[in-house]
Amino acid sequence: MTLADRVQVLTLVDRATPADQALLSCLVAAGDPDMTTSYREVAGALGLNLPHNDDDPRDVLKADVQQVHDHWRHQ
Repeated sequence: MTLADRVQVLTLVDRATPADQALLSCLVAAGDPDMTTSYREVAGALGLNLPHNDDDPRDVLKADVQQVHDHWRHQ
């Protein structure tokens, strides 16, 4: 699967994510440092903005992963 294909699939998956929840694609991006840029693309395709500083996306990913785990732990 190409990087563009991954971005497209993750965007399709996250279209159904409610606005008050973290994107599920954060789980993929957090597990693969090469996907940080792709996570930014997915968020952008969904109309969300991520910080442009290189350190900030890792902080955002960490917080988003925690939010996803907290949300789904109670489902």
